Amino acid sequence: MHPFDVPASNWIVRFLPLLPRGGRVLDLAAGGGRHTALLREHGYRVLAADRDTGILARRFGVDAAVEIVALDLEDGGSWRLGQGYDGIVVTNYFHRPLSPSMIEALAPGGALLYETFMLGNERFGRPSNPDFLLRPGELLAAFAGALTVVAFEQGIVDQPRPAAIQRIAAVKGPSTVLPVTPPPASS
Repeated sequence: MHPFDVPASNWIVRFLPLLPRGGRVLDLAAGGGRHTALLREHGYRVLAADRDTGILARRFGVDAAVEIVALDLEDGGSWRLGQGYDGIVVTNYFHRPLSPSMIEALAPGGALLYETFMLGNERFGRPSNPDFLLRPGELLAAFAGALTVVAFEQGIVDQPRPAAIQRIAAVKGPSTVLPVTPPPASS
């Protein structure tokens, strides 16, 4: 599948309304830019950061609302992506040392939308190295103390392919989103 044809994560689409309208969003480890494209379609200004920016440059090189930054996120350097983001989107990527910097980089009211692989994914393929797989509840533990968690899930999914994943949607400060209450069971 061509990188331009990879659909956005359903998790990111579902929680996109948490991001302040028209804000500045960091697409961290942006890859082929599927979430950068989604964010642009909804009017956000995007900083797309990845180690390899070739696809991003071909896809968004003429879009003045997309800034592309080539950056090795695991080189041990300090956070170099600035502060004050209205949102941070991360999918299919995990590097433990970045969590505190992501929290600091969010503006008050900003949202973190994160989805990546956890232990158990080795049964389904890559990634399989435990250094790059979340431990049970790890996203929740990393962000719940500093952000207001709106939703968290972990477990096995079948779509878009079988995988063991964790997902979190959280905001910096109190959430303006009301929790969804399931309807009462019929008798």
